[in-house]
Amino acid sequence: MDYNKEIRLSYHGGVSFLIIEGFFWIATGILANMVSIKTGIMVIIIGGTFFYPLGQLAQLILKRPKISKTNPLKALFTQIGLIIPFSFPLIFMATKENVNLFFPALTIVTGAHFLPFVYAYKMKTYWVLASLLVIGGSYFGFMMPGNFNPCAYYTGILLLLFAIINFYLTKKETWSLHEAGTKIQSFT
Repeated sequence: MDYNKEIRLSYHGGVSFLIIEGFFWIATGILANMVSIKTGIMVIIIGGTFFYPLGQLAQLILKRPKISKTNPLKALFTQIGLIIPFSFPLIFMATKENVNLFFPALTIVTGAHFLPFVYAYKMKTYWVLASLLVIGGSYFGFMMPGNFNPCAYYTGILLLLFAIINFYLTKKETWSLHEAGTKIQSFT
């Protein structure tokens, strides 16, 4: 069994997760701008803990096929999901003197967190997404250290863009399988 294909087609290349995360980043930028940066930071931290469960809920609502219980990549996603919360102490230490660097630092960590998705989904788009997030976070951190919300908007828009790209690519792959007579159903 091709475990990567199972993950890729079931999760549509991570589309629901990217959409949820993208909207949270944009909402965080708006809140940080309209209320306070600390409010924005709290929303992304607290909201971030719900990205995966909300993505799973979207999978159920969209009636996506379930991943087989024997797929070893399921455990990898749990480990990948812990990268960002485990990085919060580092982000807080790095931004202690300038809280405006929080979003650029989190963008860089988010980019690094997407690198294992290249392997898990077997999609090169995650190389591009990870690179653009790390480069963008670095740019905003070094070139605009006093401006916090443009980086949140950049990250959110980029995540939504890659949700569209990944949706198109996995939809194309699904149609190719359908035309070849391969039935796509639950993998369990």
